Amino acid sequence: MLGSLAGIPTITDAAAAANDSRGITARQRLTCGVGFCGSFTTFSTFSVDIVAMLNKGEVARALSYACVNNVGGVCAAFAGFSMARKVLSKLK
Repeated sequence: MLGSLAGIPTITDAAAAANDSRGITARQRLTCGVGFCGSFTTFSTFSVDIVAMLNKGEVARALSYACVNNVGGVCAAFAGFSMARKVLSKLK
């Protein structure tokens, strides 16, 4: 997927505004490449790690890895959200 995205010609913002459909803007390439394709890579790696642990019989390790990643991710998102709200509320 990422290779296909890299093969699409880059056009200027002006060409995109004129509905030139022969390429994508640099911003669109970045959004799709990092945002969309990057999430698949991260999740795929996470999934492969868990399956590998399960195949080795490391059930407790696989479960703890999954729990720590998921709970830790939600906690980190909550912390970031809370800090941003706190900082932005002081700017008003």
